[in-house]
Amino acid sequence: MTISKLSIMLIVSFFLIIAACSSTPKAPKPSPCVNNLTVCKNQLQQCQDQIVSLTDRRDQLVKHLEECQLSAAEVISDKEAARLREAELRVLLQKELADKNVEIEFLKGRLTIRMLNRIMFNSGSADILPIGKNTLDKVVQALVHTKDIIRVVGHTDNVRIGMKLSAKYPSNWELSAARASSVVRYFEGQHQILPTRMEAVGLSEYHPLETNDSDDNRQRNRRVEIILTAKD
Repeated sequence: MTISKLSIMLIVSFFLIIAACSSTPKAPKPSPCVNNLTVCKNQLQQCQDQIVSLTDRRDQLVKHLEECQLSAAEVISDKEAARLREAELRVLLQKELADKNVEIEFLKGRLTIRMLNRIMFNSGSADILPIGKNTLDKVVQALVHTKDIIRVVGHTDNVRIGMKLSAKYPSNWELSAARASSVVRYFEGQHQILPTRMEAVGLSEYHPLETNDSDDNRQRNRRVEIILTAKD
């Protein structure tokens, strides 16, 4: 072998050794134990996140349950108060109830005092009669110290308004609304009941208690109802 060839081989070998020595060694592969530890850490974090989420949900449900229990207690309290008012009204209105001029009904948490028009108004009139005012004065005694919403509803029979009254009350709608308004106005003016507690509604002939096929039935349909509802 000539010297030149030997020199070239030595030079190439030198550079190969240098390259091998200067190259970055490969990182060792993680062991199975390290991999398992990483998986466990990830699972632990997921469990902790679920615990936080479930705790928040539990707190929300506890709060909702407390609100429901409070609402239920208020409903029971309102019903008990309405029952007491019903008993008080039955004592105050003994005569009117006995004469069947007044009916008291407790249904679906609402107390209704139903007064027939024969003690409230003359035919075709929205002016309250003295006996009607006396009855309303008794009703107020059970209402004045409450916060109930007072809804006054006027009803008529199906007899059409006569020619003489048609200029003032074109239909039973106007007459029933005027009668309800008269009661509300009396409560406000004579007994200082706040107008924000009251509603006046006229329903004309369209919500009868009986069929309008006899004088007795039509007389019962002509009425004013005072409906008491606990304030929200």
